[in-house]
Amino acid sequence: MNRNERQACQEVVKLAEHVEAGEVVETALALYLMHEQAPRRFLSDDAFRHQLSRRLRGLADVNAGTWYDHTTNKLKRVYRDLPATSALVMGAMLAETFGVAGLLLARREEEDAEKRRRENEELAQAVKDLK
Repeated sequence: MNRNERQACQEVVKLAEHVEAGEVVETALALYLMHEQAPRRFLSDDAFRHQLSRRLRGLADVNAGTWYDHTTNKLKRVYRDLPATSALVMGAMLAETFGVAGLLLARREEEDAEKRRRENEELAQAVKDLK
C-alpha cells in the first residue's frame, strides 16, 4: 500500500468515525444525481471523484482548521485539502462504494421526472379536449 492509498484509507476511517452514515450516503447520492443531471459541471470522471472526496471530507469537522484574520478580527474556518492523488484514490474508493446506487438512483429520478412530464402533458391534453 503506497502513501496515497494509506492517506485515503485514513480519511475514510475519519469519515466513518465523525459523520453519521446516513449523511455520508445522502451527500454521495446527491452528488451522483448532480453528476447525472448536469454532467458538464464536472470536466472529467477524475474531477467528479475529486469533488466526491472533497464534499464528503467536508462533512467532518475534524478536517477543518481555524485561523485568526487580523484584518477583519474574525476567526476563519478552512478545510485542509488532500493531495490530488490521495483525493483521487479516495474518490475511486467512494465511487466504487456508491457508484451503482448513485447511478440507479439517478436513473430512477429521471424515470420519475419523465412520468410526471407525461402525466402533465396528458392532463393538459384532456383540458384542451374539454374546450
